[in-house]
Formats: sequence, C-alpha cells, structure tokens
Amino acid sequence: MIEQVMDEIKARREDIIKDSTQLINIPSLTRDIDENSKCLNYIAHAAQNEGITVSFTKKRDCLILEIGEGEETIGVLTHVDVVDVGDLGKWETPPFKGIFDGDFIIGRGAMDDKVPTAIIFNIMKAFRSKNLNFKRKLQLIIGTKEEEIWTDMRSFLSEFKIPDFSFTPDGAFPIHNIEKGYADIVITFPFENIFQNGRILNLNSGDSPNTIPSRGNFLFQQNSKERTIELISSGESSHSSLPQYGDNALTKLCKMIKGLKLKNERFEQILDFILLMDKIYDGSTLGFENENSDFNGEFIGETYVNPTILEFRENKIFLTINIRHKLGVTEKSIIDMFDKHSKSYDFDFETANYLDPLYVDKNHPLFDLMEKAYSEVTGVDGGFDMAGGTSYAKALPHTVSWGPVFPGEKDSCHQENEKISIVSAMKCAEIYGRFLYKACIN
Repeated sequence: MIEQVMDEIKARREDIIKDSTQLINIPSLTRDIDENSKCLNYIAHAAQNEGITVSFTKKRDCLILEIGEGEETIGVLTHVDVVDVGDLGKWETPPFKGIFDGDFIIGRGAMDDKVPTAIIFNIMKAFRSKNLNFKRKLQLIIGTKEEEIWTDMRSFLSEFKIPDFSFTPDGAFPIHNIEKGYADIVITFPFENIFQNGRILNLNSGDSPNTIPSRGNFLFQQNSKERTIELISSGESSHSSLPQYGDNALTKLCKMIKGLKLKNERFEQILDFILLMDKIYDGSTLGFENENSDFNGEFIGETYVNPTILEFRENKIFLTINIRHKLGVTEKSIIDMFDKHSKSYDFDFETANYLDPLYVDKNHPLFDLMEKAYSEVTGVDGGFDMAGGTSYAKALPHTVSWGPVFPGEKDSCHQENEKISIVSAMKCAEIYGRFLYKACIN
C-alpha cells in the first residue's frame, strides 16, 4: 500500500508547483498580517475542499490542518511569512511572482518555507484520498511570524494540544537535533548630526535582522561646496546563520565612509565599533569564546555575530546585531558583554528577540523511521547534524528541523533569486511521505 501512496504523491507534482507559485504570488512579509492571512485562507479553502479538518488560532495567526486518528499526533511545522526582498535590482524575476521555469520554483519564500508547506499539504491530500487506517493523527501547523517574534506559536501553544513529535522542513538534511540559539541586539547610539563641513542626509543598510544585507546607502550634504556625496555599497545577501556565503554591504559601507575622513570623532567611534565585526563572524572581537565546540560528544559549532541593519534617524544611529550562539552561551552572558561595550562606546541597547539553543536527544524512536525514509529515497545514510539557523523546532518539545536543503545543494534562503529545484522538491515529498506514512499509518 505504501508504494501506491507514494505514486499518488508523485502524481501531485503539478499541484505542488501550483500551490507553491500561488503562495509565492502573495507578498506575505512577516510584518504584513493581511497578506499572511491570504496565504492561510488559500490553504484553508483548498483543505476544506479535500475534507481535511481546518482550525485557526483565535488571532488567525496560525492555521492547523489535521487528518487521521489516534491518541498520539505527529506535527509538521511550516510558515508562510517571508523576509524582505533585499536588493530588488539583483532579482532576475519579480520576487513576488511565483515562477516555474521547468527546473526551479522561483520567488521569495520558495525555499523558506512556501514550497515545503505545499509539499506537506499535498502529502496530506494524498493520504486523505486513500482509505488508510491511521494509528496517529497528522497535523500541519502553519505559522505567520517565523521570521520575527513567534507570537503565532504562543497562540498555538495556549490553544492547542502539543503534538507528541514534530519536525519542521525549514532547514537542511540530515536530521538537525541541535540548533544554535538566536538573539537580536538593537543598539542606539546618541548622535548629533554636526560636522565641520556638512551633515548626513541618509544612512541605511539592511532590511531584515536575520539576513546579511546586500546594499547600503550613505548621503552627505556638504556646506561649502553645496553638493552631496553619495556612497552605495553592494554586497551579497545570505541567511545570517551562513555569513560566509554572503558579503556584508553594511560593513562595506562603513569602510567606504571611513575613507571620506569626515572628522567627527563620535561618528568615527561608531564606525569603529561596527567594523569590529567586519569579516570576523565568530564574535571574538566583541568577547565571544569559541574554543569548545563539542557538547555530549556532539559538534555544536561556534557563535556567529553579524551586523544586519543600520539606520540614522532623529539624531540617533540604530544598529541591529544578529547573534547565532552555541550551546553554553546564555542570554545573561550576551547582555553582560554588550553592557561592557556600552560603557566604552556610549550606547544603549535592548534584546529585541532571544531564543535558547536547541538540543534533542538522538534516542527518540521515530528518528529510526526518519533515517530509513531518507536512505530509501537518497541511497545514502543521513545521520544527525547541527543547524546554525533557527527554526520552529525551538517552539515545541520533541521537535527537529529536517530538510528541505540536501547536502551539497545551494541554500538560497533570504537571498535574491531564491529558488528550489523541482527534483529536490519531489525528492523531499517522497522522503516526508514515507516517514509520515510509517509514523501515522497502520
């Protein structure tokens, strides 16, 4: 029977493409409640037509689809909110026009996390189309605030029963039972916009705290010559958990401004602080320690620290620093570190977002089924790994991130021209389908 169900999932290739592109067409930036609601309503309407049970949180910030029966529940967590587009000029296609070019599904949110959402939804439709005997319920939990502060998950946790085991297709293969922590530190530098020869008209770089910025802009009006100086920095965006794959336009802009020699001691001090993080991702110049990279015999990586948003307004310079901290680094240790620097560089700061690192023991019995599904489809063993990013795996107990990016495959999350290949998408569909069948069906 399982092979018949797998054939049904494969037959839904065009539905996966259609649902994915329709979701990408909706510009559901994480701060836009209305556009995210459109995504949830699209899925809810289609699910009701398939006889799938549909529920919303009271705030309608989370959609829950459910099929099957049983005392236990397997959950899959995805999200439809997306980050900003970055440098629009670097997109080869419109970011909010879902395109399938025969090889790739392209558009903002393709890999993170709209195609995975469409995959799981179509697996549920395939299961629903067969007369299957369930031993566990299957839930698809779709959020709208994954790229920001997880108020959607708070809604879910306060109103619904927590699944017994879950995964989120919002990372990479193999199974990621360890995730680094997450913190956004927002720094405010008091700054009088007074220079000997002019004033700042504009200073900005970055549009998302968890993305390496690909563009920066500085505009300075000179007094004596009655002209303006404009600097534009160009970099390459990447997920902030993978800064080595990007090129930070924010720090590049600061170096360009330093070259102007504007002779403002306070401004130079601010630039010097920012440039402590220029191409040094591990936070060592701020005081983070990365000597020990093991925990319980498992690799936990090193802490990454990156400036991601810079803006001047109202006689203040605002800087967001994104931190992906390894196990052992605490919120208190981060606050203590920035408190020390605040005295040296004269700034105020706040923790805008914080999540502890994740560690899930490898001995959960369902991991064997996940491993088997992966090896049956790919022909290779999967195993376990550490994720540098943050996902909904931190939101619920007994939850890991698993796919959709395969080893050796480019991860285009948060980049311009975000895309996922249809070959990889369908391979994910079979892996997830096999695991969910064996976990939920008698």
